[in-house]
Amino acid sequence: MAANARQEKRNEFTPEESKRVSEIKADLDHLKSELARSGHGDPEAEAVNRATAGRDSQQWATRAASAIRKANGGSESRAVTSGSVNVESAISPEVTPKSRPSRLLDLLVTRDTLADSPHFEYWRQTARTTAAAPVADLATKPTSTYTVTAQSGKAVVIAHLSDPVPIRLWQDDAAVIQWLENEMVAGVYDALETQIISGSGTGENLTGILTVAGTTQVAFATDVPTTLRKAQTALQTIGVTPDALVLNPADAEALDLLKEGTGGIGYLLDGFENPNARSANVLGTAPRVISNSIPAGTAVLANWAQALKLLVRQDMTLDIDAGGDLFKQNAAIFRAETRVGLAHLHPASIAVVDLTA
Repeated sequence: MAANARQEKRNEFTPEESKRVSEIKADLDHLKSELARSGHGDPEAEAVNRATAGRDSQQWATRAASAIRKANGGSESRAVTSGSVNVESAISPEVTPKSRPSRLLDLLVTRDTLADSPHFEYWRQTARTTAAAPVADLATKPTSTYTVTAQSGKAVVIAHLSDPVPIRLWQDDAAVIQWLENEMVAGVYDALETQIISGSGTGENLTGILTVAGTTQVAFATDVPTTLRKAQTALQTIGVTPDALVLNPADAEALDLLKEGTGGIGYLLDGFENPNARSANVLGTAPRVISNSIPAGTAVLANWAQALKLLVRQDMTLDIDAGGDLFKQNAAIFRAETRVGLAHLHPASIAVVDLTA
């Protein structure tokens, strides 16, 4: 009896060993989940993934279709009714500046990751007065003034859902999944860009460029080309080199169609972004970005890398749900979301330009 008791005691785990066993089991469960989500073990998904190596959106579509098939009586004995897939997105903290940016998010190249908390603090530059000058021996050196103030912010969730969609569509055509992915992701981008421009800063809204204090305001002067040229001057005067102009589509069209004079046949600003053309004398060589996020009649000229920082708590994610009542309807819905914050590092580096008389 005593020998059996000692043997049983040797077979028992200590509290520390039990805790470690639990951690190992949790890691294994997580690994199994990730393998299942990637399509591992599903011959159809693995075949498509191999055939489309490097084509992320199609691989995502395959995984999504596979997850939904399992949720609705596929070959797996244990149904999967939901899943989450990271997608290629412009919100990732790792970003390379583009020589020809195509949307507002391309301009926000100063980024960071919020690894531990949705809350963040940063320093905002509010004054810059340089007094450096030649100084005689033993004379008092002049003092320059560079002032920063502490600011705080929070990452907010920007998200939306799709309508319920019959699952047969996802089973029959992976291109439909890719189309829905593009639409859902673009919708979040559009909402984020609107927040960056005009977020109110109240509730769950970011503080946008049009509502933050300290930006460089440029009033309308004579006409639109003159006003935009004066915006360059306003930034250059305070030592800021603008690197992109953002316009509403209607304002961009009006600029493109300006004639040289009454009844003129030549366009006034031919050759935009051509340093040897007349438009460079008026608008400079910085690229322009056309965005519906900015109101018509307003333009924003800025050194975007210097003025703003995008803080990413959660990169773009697509979630799939085919459970609950959706299971009864043989349908699924998708949710696209991200969680980001915005820091205004130097508002004066942003010129908010009034294009209306």
